[in-house]
Amino acid sequence: MNAHLPARRLLVGMAAMVLLAGCGAGATVAPSSTTPAPASTAPVATAPLSPTASPTPAAVAKTTSVAGTATCPTGLVGYSSTGSDGLQHFRGGTLTCTVTTDDARVTGTEKAAWNVDQWGTADNGARVQWGTSRLENTGGAWEGTGSGVYSSDRGDIVVSWYKGTGGYAGLGYFELRTGKEPGTVRGLIFPGDPPNLAGLPPVTGPAPSPNVPATPTSVPSPTPKAIAYGPVSVVQGTSEYTFVDIVGNTFAGNETVNDPRVSGAFLAPSWTLNFWGATGDSPGSGTQSGPSRLENAGGTWEGVGSGIYDNSDVIAIWYKGSGSYAGLSYFELVARSDLFGPTAGGIVTGVFGQVFPGDPPTP
Repeated sequence: MNAHLPARRLLVGMAAMVLLAGCGAGATVAPSSTTPAPASTAPVATAPLSPTASPTPAAVAKTTSVAGTATCPTGLVGYSSTGSDGLQHFRGGTLTCTVTTDDARVTGTEKAAWNVDQWGTADNGARVQWGTSRLENTGGAWEGTGSGVYSSDRGDIVVSWYKGTGGYAGLGYFELRTGKEPGTVRGLIFPGDPPNLAGLPPVTGPAPSPNVPATPTSVPSPTPKAIAYGPVSVVQGTSEYTFVDIVGNTFAGNETVNDPRVSGAFLAPSWTLNFWGATGDSPGSGTQSGPSRLENAGGTWEGVGSGIYDNSDVIAIWYKGSGSYAGLSYFELVARSDLFGPTAGGIVTGVFGQVFPGDPPTP
């Protein structure tokens, strides 16, 4: 989240990286019904962010941006499979991926214990995926959890939080993996541990959006292929937010997407920001996390989000529905609207997600 009271389009905007279960390994890899299938600058803040905590002087007062690719050539192997009514459950599988980035510390071999729920097929379907992973090289290792979604039109969206060991002890690493193989990797190495999302209170009350224009931003055209796979809806749109309370780090705003169930007003109170390198009007970069609520006339969605700010926001959230949305969950990524390709009309804060039946994953 970044900025002041004027309504602002979250380019990669606010922090919604929910990661209820943490999620990660991230591959555009997931099983099909027959063969394992293998599995993108943001607005400048108008004022420095006001972090709720500062790193200690002894901490490495520096973050490092990461970019690269990942390939998982064998796909998910060694899994058990059950299914009915078009839904398949793949459990206990293993992914082995080669991660190549511009930072040797997070380049290496990744092994993940991975699970997938799949509607349809790898070529025409959608998935929810989650598990634990270890990324290793000669300098040390990173251990973490990841989760996300997949659809056959745009590929993976998987978010992972890692904690460094060995030569990387004392460091954390956030990774976003998107697209089809070779998957695109974007990340941030930072001092300290990943956010602790356990025990955050739910958001209560209505979700006001003061100072946000009543006329919503036009919605980018959805992906050219079908946006529904049975009971799963592939979501795309835009988000605007306002810094409501700088002291309490509260954000509110509107989201306009191609599924009315997850269009509406959101509230993110008590957001935690840990940033390094703030100078003048530059907020620096760092991690962010907190509870979030999305509401409209049909019902509400409540969840926990987390992510980074590094020139722009990257936030993921796993929401659980209530009211008329009871029995449904919603994964949301808030990021640059050009994440999956060029965007007509300029880069704004994009929303990418999936609505699906059941609960969010909890590895």
